[in-house]
Amino acid sequence: MTACPAIAPLVTGAPRPFWSVMIPTYEPHPGYLAQALASVLAQDPGPATMEIALVDDGSSRVDPRRCLGADVWRRVAWFRHEGRIGMARNWNACIARARGLWVHLLHQDDLVRSGFYERLRDGIAAAPAVGAAFCRDVVIDGHGRRLRGQFRIRSTAGIVEDWVEHLFVGLHLRAAALVVRRSVYEALGGFRLDLPYALDWDMWKRIAATYPLWYEPEELACYRSHRGSASVGFLRSGANIADIRRSIELSEACLPAAIAADVSRRARTTYTAYAVRMAWRAFKAGHPGASLAQLREASKLTSASGTISAFARLVADSMGAAHRSRTRAGAATG
Repeated sequence: MTACPAIAPLVTGAPRPFWSVMIPTYEPHPGYLAQALASVLAQDPGPATMEIALVDDGSSRVDPRRCLGADVWRRVAWFRHEGRIGMARNWNACIARARGLWVHLLHQDDLVRSGFYERLRDGIAAAPAVGAAFCRDVVIDGHGRRLRGQFRIRSTAGIVEDWVEHLFVGLHLRAAALVVRRSVYEALGGFRLDLPYALDWDMWKRIAATYPLWYEPEELACYRSHRGSASVGFLRSGANIADIRRSIELSEACLPAAIAADVSRRARTTYTAYAVRMAWRAFKAGHPGASLAQLREASKLTSASGTISAFARLVADSMGAAHRSRTRAGAATG
């Protein structure tokens, strides 16, 4: 099987819904999955317009069907693989099973806010040539509390003109916020099977290099950050940064030759800084092994000396800020 498996065109004479909301699951947290589905069903325009389906990757400890009430299954389709096939293959299975013109892969822990489908459909109608559309998103914790927002690419809705900066050099997009025309997946192939962490980033770059993208600046999607998320294991081993490095190398082929090397250099600089921040967070959280893993892989993006210097500056700045905060607090109570 190739790294980017083919997605066969859907051959049917039957009317197709506009949306396919496909939720890949694997041992889901019952509460998070229920909230994810509820956020979609609250905007449900009906089966003629929206297909909603769960595709389970052979969960053995948690049965997603028991996480949800019987009324949900009168509206939501269900498919389960007999055994686990892995995240990338399950995402590709979601796309292959989708009947809609546009596909939304909503991860089992994430949410959409009111207006998500309506606003993105308005954008698609305004720019019919776009291959994907996405909105600004927010990061929430396990209790649904806002942690931080996403960088605003544009102040108004419209086509993303500086897509190299926002998808290749850095990434100002998370999966819950994006919808993709099914025919785009058919043309480009599915998610790579050899990028276990950066497979979504790789896909978004492939799309951005080939099709216009529509952007909605409203915060209409939520990414949930919690200890049980799949990314935690990658962070502890440093595999996240190793995969990012591989994705940067692969992406050069998507870019014009005149800018490819410079874009890759700037992307490596961006993600070295990211890895250093992850290393400091891991160290503060009492995970020195994870911290060292992030620094080790960061040094392969740029250099060992540059990585160590960046980490030392971050530690010094953080400790200085903490000292100033304590000093101000002491003065206020003195």
